[in-house]
Amino acid sequence: YIVFLPPIGWLYMIVPTFAQQRIAGYTWAVAATVATGFISFGVWVHHMFAVGLPDVTNSFFSVASLGVSFPTAVAFFVFTATLWTARRIQWTASMLWAIGGLISFVIGGISGVMVAVVPFDWQVHDTYFGVAHLHYVLVAGNVLPMFAAFYYWLPKITGWMLDGKPGKIRFWLTPIGRTRIFFPHHRAGAFWPS
Repeated sequence: YIVFLPPIGWLYMIVPTFAQQRIAGYTWAVAATVATGFISFGVWVHHMFAVGLPDVTNSFFSVASLGVSFPTAVAFFVFTATLWTARRIQWTASMLWAIGGLISFVIGGISGVMVAVVPFDWQVHDTYFGVAHLHYVLVAGNVLPMFAAFYYWLPKITGWMLDGKPGKIRFWLTPIGRTRIFFPHHRAGAFWPS
C-alpha cells in the first residue's frame, strides 16, 4: 500500500481539478494518507503467511493488513464526496484514468482484505488469486493513475495539448481487457488451488 501513496497524491490534484470542486475533507485526506503510510509498513507480510511465521507474528501482521483498509476507505470516501458535491464533472481522459485507478484499487483492496485472513491466505497462496490481487492493486492501482498524471501534466510541462479521444479509447480498452484477463483469476485461485 505504500507504493500507492504517490498515485494517491496525484489523484488528490487531478480529481478536484476536473470536478471543479475543492477536495472534500482535506484534513481527513491528509490523515488517511499519513495513516496509510505508517500502517503499510506491516502490510507486506501477508504475502509471507505461508512460510511458517509464529502465530503471534501472523496475528500482528494480519491486523495491520486488515487495518490499512480503514484509512484507504477514508481516502476513497474523500474522492467520492468530492465527486458527489461537484458542480460539473469534466470527463477528460485524465479524469477517466483517475477514476479507473480508484475503482481498480478498491477491487484489489477487497481481495487484499481476504488475503489478510491467515487461513484463507494459506489456501490461496501460490494460486491465481495472488496474481489477480497483484494486478489489481499494484498494476492497476499505480499504472492507471500514472496515465492520469501523464494526461494531466504533459500539457502543462510541454505546452502540447493531447487529443483526448485516443486517451479515452485507450482508457476503455484497458479496464475491459484487464478485467477479462485477471478478474477470473480470483475464482480460479480460490476454488481450484494448485
